[in-house]
Amino acid sequence: MTKMHKILLLPNPTKNIPWEQISRIIGHWEAAGSTLYTLPEFTEYLHHRVPAAEIDEEGWDAACVLGGDGSIIEAAHRLCGRQIPLVGINFGHLGYLTEMEAGELEWIDKIVSGDYTLDHRMMLKTDILTPTGECRMQFSALNDVVLSNGPVARLLSFDITCNGVLMQSCRADGIIAATPTGSTAYSMSAGGPILDPELACICLTPICPHTLNSRPVIVQSSAQICFTRITPRDTSVYLTCDGREAVELSPGETVRITRSAWSTDLIRVRDDGFLTALRRKMSDQSY
Repeated sequence: MTKMHKILLLPNPTKNIPWEQISRIIGHWEAAGSTLYTLPEFTEYLHHRVPAAEIDEEGWDAACVLGGDGSIIEAAHRLCGRQIPLVGINFGHLGYLTEMEAGELEWIDKIVSGDYTLDHRMMLKTDILTPTGECRMQFSALNDVVLSNGPVARLLSFDITCNGVLMQSCRADGIIAATPTGSTAYSMSAGGPILDPELACICLTPICPHTLNSRPVIVQSSAQICFTRITPRDTSVYLTCDGREAVELSPGETVRITRSAWSTDLIRVRDDGFLTALRRKMSDQSY
């Protein structure tokens, strides 16, 4: 693998990470032979220790994310389409997407030397279509796409089609379309299966369905999923991608979900596989 020389450091200021730990991380990258940069908005937070640069610059070898899973997802959105691999140092709770903890900085030496692998994670593309079929808005998602009625827990009625074929008419609080990466997030909490991230598929998990035959369904990643005839009961309907800003849907609009042309590459240096990492993370009750 390519040796890591030019690194973009992306901290999450909301985590209140002690400066001593950040300084130790910066020093370890530098001692290993890497040059660190950050975005202009983070220079003050990093005590001006790391010079500012722009994402659009050439030659990025990787981005180092300081935070939890949400920080990795935010970085994936910032860097979407640039194919800059991410490595996370966990300062969150579960940290399922992060590769190392703050006390495991020896892994940085392996990364800089090129002793790592890339874990390619599929993403979703979501289009909001008007009643005339025009695309009003478009989003990307690494974890999931959620159709719901916002803060009011009332049933929605909607149809689910796959490649133009009606799968089912559903009555539920909403539905989650998750990638294998997102299968350990909201989808799992709603009763969906845990999927190996190397799979190429989309998992559809109803949220509190009102019928016994509404169960999670897994379809191939090449499928085109549509939520149509969305009918709320005295409330608004919202679409949320990766837990970001909720977009209110207008009457008659359709949600179309397909596999994105882009992926998120995660740097891996551990020898354990998916099942070992799953056991390690899920058995940690400290969060």
